[in-house]
Amino acid sequence: MSEVSQGAAAMTTITFAQVKSLAPNMNAEYAAAFGAPDVNAVLASHAIDANGLRMAHFFAQMLQETGRFRIQTESLNYSPTRLMEVWPKRFPTIEIAQEYAHNEEKLGNYVYGGRLGNVNPGDGFLYRGRGLLQITGRAAYARFGAELGIPLETNPDLAFHKDHCLKIAAAEWAVSGHHHKLCNALADADDIVGVTIAINGGETGIDDRRFWLKKTKAIWTQAPAPAVQMASRASARLEAALAPNGAPGALAPDQPMLEAAVAAPAGSFASRAAALALGEWQKFGRQTYDLSGHATHVGHKEGETPYYQYIGDYWSFGVKNDTLTGLDDVPWSAAFISWVMRKAGAGDRFHYSPQHSIYIFRAKNDLRLGTPNAGYYCYQLREMKPKVGDLVCWARRAGIDYEHQNGGDYPGHCDLVVEVGANEVQVVGGNVGNSVTKRPLALNAGGFLEPIVQGGENLFGLMSCRL
Repeated sequence: MSEVSQGAAAMTTITFAQVKSLAPNMNAEYAAAFGAPDVNAVLASHAIDANGLRMAHFFAQMLQETGRFRIQTESLNYSPTRLMEVWPKRFPTIEIAQEYAHNEEKLGNYVYGGRLGNVNPGDGFLYRGRGLLQITGRAAYARFGAELGIPLETNPDLAFHKDHCLKIAAAEWAVSGHHHKLCNALADADDIVGVTIAINGGETGIDDRRFWLKKTKAIWTQAPAPAVQMASRASARLEAALAPNGAPGALAPDQPMLEAAVAAPAGSFASRAAALALGEWQKFGRQTYDLSGHATHVGHKEGETPYYQYIGDYWSFGVKNDTLTGLDDVPWSAAFISWVMRKAGAGDRFHYSPQHSIYIFRAKNDLRLGTPNAGYYCYQLREMKPKVGDLVCWARRAGIDYEHQNGGDYPGHCDLVVEVGANEVQVVGGNVGNSVTKRPLALNAGGFLEPIVQGGENLFGLMSCRL
């Protein structure tokens, strides 16, 4: 532990090794900043080093804002539905949202223009979020640039430069507050919500911030607070429900079933499949995307040790291919789904394949033929509401949809539904962002998925679980 005590003269310091343990794949600018000889002096200049709680909260916020120290500049590449969720007053209808969707400059100038000190045409996009705490708005760039002697207003990209990013983040932290308390005081009270509102202006990503706070407290405080929550309600009891190797374990008598599988009967194939998929997601570091397909939390990647070995197991157990080790440049998402199906006990009722389109096409034919023992039937999205254990079907080639399957030979993708809510479902898939990733998909008013395009893939079908 870096913190000697919470006494008067004891200060908390950081080492590069500690930061590296939290973000082994941080970008070069941030790595250089945390490895600089003056790093602890920068933190001390704003009393962030006064105790472990301040350090833990400060780093938790930076880790979330930067996607584990990888994001330098704010992405404004939003889908229409995501725009309506983030800025409901600005985008009350889908028609208005479509005018700004996937147009970062136009969106930045619209949502940030005329406020935050942005007075000139183009200021909104020019002074979008950058750096360790995503400083936003011309006024903030001008203020901290003047305070620190950095020409931020004329060169905004200096906000993520190795010589400046930590100084800017520490200065912003020191003057940000909520309910008449500055961030240091909020951190002293262990007020994660207050700190988040002070930094973010709202509670965006609060579950991810709680996840990182648990990690940072383990480094810079004596004991994590017992009330720290996990990354999402879908994983809130996952550690208790899974054995150390990721296989389903026994729940204590007084523990309810996994919330992610609440719509599936206890002990059913669907609940087992959801628990397995969430277990792998947890093992890979809980990489999470938002509704627009942007990463809100970055996990471990396929080439890292020991994660490539897990992928090798997906190949060998899932599709009985012992030649691929996980270090090969071969898409492994279908092997992941096959691994989940086999582990959960689908037996001979699933068409295991290293190619998603094979089992999608066969599940579609099984529906047409009424195959009684088929584990899955593939429906059009408008025909069936999703439930836990279902597979959502994507195509990665133009011209492929439910009716046009090219004989079941095309690049595709499937995710497993692990949770169903009132307005969205949560799905887990392999090889999404080179990791095992959980992401939400929106439901329409009737509770059905809509055809969407995300990351070059079009959502067209639902494989409904019959196991």
